[in-house]
Amino acid sequence: MKDYVVFSISSNKKLAKDFAKFWNCQLGKADMKKFADGEMLVQALTDVKDKDVIIIESTVKKPNDCLMNILMLLDSINRNNAKSVTLFIPYLGYSRQERVNKPNEPISCEVMAKTLETGKYDKLLTFDIHHPIIESFFKRGIKSIPTTQIFAKYYSNYLKENNINLNDVIIVSPDHGANYRTDMLMFRMRGVKKVILEKVRPSKDQASHLELTGDVKGKTCIILDDIISTGNTIASATRLLKSNGAKRVLVGATHGIFAKNAVETIKEAGVDDIAVTNSVEQEVPDTVKVLDLLQLIIENI
Repeated sequence: MKDYVVFSISSNKKLAKDFAKFWNCQLGKADMKKFADGEMLVQALTDVKDKDVIIIESTVKKPNDCLMNILMLLDSINRNNAKSVTLFIPYLGYSRQERVNKPNEPISCEVMAKTLETGKYDKLLTFDIHHPIIESFFKRGIKSIPTTQIFAKYYSNYLKENNINLNDVIIVSPDHGANYRTDMLMFRMRGVKKVILEKVRPSKDQASHLELTGDVKGKTCIILDDIISTGNTIASATRLLKSNGAKRVLVGATHGIFAKNAVETIKEAGVDDIAVTNSVEQEVPDTVKVLDLLQLIIENI
């Protein structure tokens, strides 16, 4: 794969390095400068003329900076006449602002999509997009790759190691929006059942669950979601499940943002296991299991 060059500016350096090692391709170098007035400059230092370029970069923590950095890197690469550019954004920031909740609110995700599409690239990929409507914001297309096969493998091993029978397992959808994701997990873990929780949001960073449809007494419950940010949704769901007799609550999410004290919030609610992917690279406690996305990236490039 000598004609490939893979870049990451800041947020997914390990994934990019592992990808380059697997494909035996070049790991590109980029220089990022920040000026006194706050402006940024991102420049590709590796020669990419007539080469296929892959950029792996999540727009996380400081999504505005990340988005601008990606656009500048794209411009730098294209000015060097790259043969093709594949843009892989494992975690797509602004994806939870995909609709209007109050009068005169912007659809920030659509604004982000339009901005990103000012850059020149050939393919755009991500993991577990928050809502299917987001795909319509990208007029040039975006491919959202599900991670359920990774979680199905992880939980199958967990159940085996802990001698838990599939008949004693319930997949939990934390809200109706996560239904399709839990259905995909059920398909891969044949024999498990599902319950759906009813959720309301008193404010943007708060969530509470009002109702549980189904019996979870004595069961091992697996909550699967796309994003853990503050952890309030997971904590609320866990308290409801435990109060209804759930024996264990296992939590899985593609994107572990872990804003504020999210891990502590989740653990205090009684969660027994937390698993996320490395779509967001960061230091996490040993109690959080991090599942590798490398194989899925390789399969979809």
